[in-house]
Amino acid sequence: MGVLLLNFGLATLNSSAEKNISPPQKNADVKMMEKIEEKLSGKYDISGVSIKIHVDNNTKDIYIGVLGNQEYYDSVKQEVKDIVKSLIKSTKFEAYNVNVKKSESPMVNKELLERHNLISEIGKTIDNDISKAHSNYFDKINMSITPPDSPPELIIEVDTFLERNNQETIGKEIENTIHTTLGKKLFSNKLVNESTVKIYIYNKHKEKINTSF
Repeated sequence: MGVLLLNFGLATLNSSAEKNISPPQKNADVKMMEKIEEKLSGKYDISGVSIKIHVDNNTKDIYIGVLGNQEYYDSVKQEVKDIVKSLIKSTKFEAYNVNVKKSESPMVNKELLERHNLISEIGKTIDNDISKAHSNYFDKINMSITPPDSPPELIIEVDTFLERNNQETIGKEIENTIHTTLGKKLFSNKLVNESTVKIYIYNKHKEKINTSF
């Protein structure tokens, strides 16, 4: 089963001192999606940019939706693909597959936009609360949601700078912070209410340290 991976307003800094004096920054994934949209918008009729991770075969894709009829789609498809490939060259996204798809209908686009906004709200709110409560240990957060045609599952993954000797207690505190944020600040978010929420906390060695799931 594939999942749509989106990241929002995340800080990735090299030291805790920097995190204490710097505001949260958008991570590379969000910056790249915005860069692609900025490059294409105005010149092409696009509905949006997304990143999808297929966990069954570990492939990674960048999707660009194109609005318009089949003739217009056929005329711009290769140009759009070439532009995106040039943007991701020599970055961590270079190995991602670039897929240019024709958007089916405005209704579908509206639904995807709503999901994007809901995920964005969740990611930004959690990122802000963890940054405040655990600035010395917090690296970044990844937000994932299953596609619309799959059972709703919201996956929250948190990368930390925790060492193995102090990971369990602080990891649990971070997980509790997320639960508190979901319950007190995001209780009206449609995706939070309708999805099964899974939280994974990782130490600096990329090992999962919480045992809730």
